Amino acid sequence: MLKSRTALAVLGCAVALCALLLATGAGASDEMLLGRTRASSILAISEAWQNGRDSYEPNAEDIRALAALRSPATLDVYFGSWCGDSRREVPHLLKILDLAAPRDLRVRFYGVDRAKKEPARLVTRARIERVPTMILSVGRREVGRIVETPESTLEHDLALLFERVPAEP
Repeated sequence: MLKSRTALAVLGCAVALCALLLATGAGASDEMLLGRTRASSILAISEAWQNGRDSYEPNAEDIRALAALRSPATLDVYFGSWCGDSRREVPHLLKILDLAAPRDLRVRFYGVDRAKKEPARLVTRARIERVPTMILSVGRREVGRIVETPESTLEHDLALLFERVPAEP
């Protein structure tokens, strides 16, 4: 009798754990991306990332402002594939970039671990404390960054950063 109660308790815990994993969107497809990666790999993390991109409707005026980048710039995006804020903002960013398609913008994506310690050289150099962190630079000079959550909408905050980029002479 004791063995069957123990077995039932273990089975109940296993079922509860599986339900919890499904409810939080975790699972085998939620691999942790580390280091430089591509947009396609980010969207392949799970269906939730792809759905977040597909369902987002950014503001058209801000998209036009982003499309009119005045000179070459780089946007470095540090995110955690395990992070709820990244799961919300990075797919939105991908949709924004697809729609705006700023010709002179170079975009690089970097996955970091939960402790924000790996990849060590990248995290230290960029002073990453929270994710996602999006850093806009011209040459080697940082123009500005968006950390974790935008103040307004992501596309509007990016448009404000783009306004700081000096026009090419």
